[in-house]
Amino acid sequence: MNLTDDELIQELSNRFARSRKTFSDLNVVNRKLVEMNRRLEQSEALKSNFLSNIRNEINNPLNAIVGLAGQIEALGPEGGEVAPLASMICSEATNLDFQLRNIFMAAELEAGEIDPHLSRVNVAAVARDAAEAFRHHAARKSVAIELEPPPESDSLLFDTDAEKVQIILSNLVANAVEYSREGGRVQISLNLAPDGSLVVGVRDFGAGIAGEDQQRIFDRFTQLETGTTRSHRGQGLGLSIVKALADLLQGTIDLESTYGQGALFRLTLPPPAGDAPLTTFAEGGNLFLFDDISEK
Repeated sequence: MNLTDDELIQELSNRFARSRKTFSDLNVVNRKLVEMNRRLEQSEALKSNFLSNIRNEINNPLNAIVGLAGQIEALGPEGGEVAPLASMICSEATNLDFQLRNIFMAAELEAGEIDPHLSRVNVAAVARDAAEAFRHHAARKSVAIELEPPPESDSLLFDTDAEKVQIILSNLVANAVEYSREGGRVQISLNLAPDGSLVVGVRDFGAGIAGEDQQRIFDRFTQLETGTTRSHRGQGLGLSIVKALADLLQGTIDLESTYGQGALFRLTLPPPAGDAPLTTFAEGGNLFLFDDISEK
């Protein structure tokens, strides 16, 4: 179709007008997206602050309850009739603290607001703390928790995130005790592989896990038993958190189990990449600052 000069000018003018409107609409959309992103960032910051604040508000009184109950329990016969009650309070408060830590950790993982914080960690102390935290639950079932640290010492130093390893171990030990039979035992083993990796094993001799269920148990909120008549407590969070934290630390979690013959969970963590010296040392859950790690 041939256009006259006037028609061509008019067509170009119309197209320029449509282009200006398109650019104007795009600018409006872009401003709205920027504002939405700003509000999302504010919302995430508020959520992060809320989680941090509520964790402190809950953990501080819980730690006080556990500490005071533990002091009364330690009195033994001198504590009189109060000592058994203190033991019960200590057990229930410790379990509540464990469940809340899992909930907070799951929320942080879901929000993507969690990163490894490396230090030189005494993994043997972390394992002892995990075993101690569940001694009341184990005692009620007459389950022995056996820790196998390196035979030459009571420490095993490894560069990792102390809090994350503690949460992983706590969940594995809690799971092993829960699924152990009356009078059974739980074994915790710690080793350094030839390539420098940390290998932690938690074994129980309970019911075991059928082959078709061995991958499904790492899914969030999954429990092999369902309904009000299930024989084991929990929310199905623990093993999903273990898997997510193992991935975060660039490690793996493996399961060996035969139904009816117990289960072995094996955590393998590679040594962190890089040669930067670490300036913190973790004895269990406590961090210490120091100048020269080689002197410790």
